[in-house]
Amino acid sequence: MACLFFAGRFANMEPMSEENAKPAHALRLDIPTLEADIAYFQARLSFARRGEDTTYKQAQRRTYQALSDSLGATLSKLRK
Repeated sequence: MACLFFAGRFANMEPMSEENAKPAHALRLDIPTLEADIAYFQARLSFARRGEDTTYKQAQRRTYQALSDSLGATLSKLRK
């Protein structure tokens, strides 16, 4: 699941080399980025609600809702 979350944000980055490698804790989370990610997952959730209700779409809806909720909680903490 984590690769879905980070795929869009880091799609245009060059592969990690020893010179540009950063520790995982150096990832900067900012409010506009989180808001954009939440909007993306809400849009995906909207599309997953359309059409035939299959097991796959149910799983998509649960996943997108969980990701959106998690990002929302992180956003709330950053705003405090």
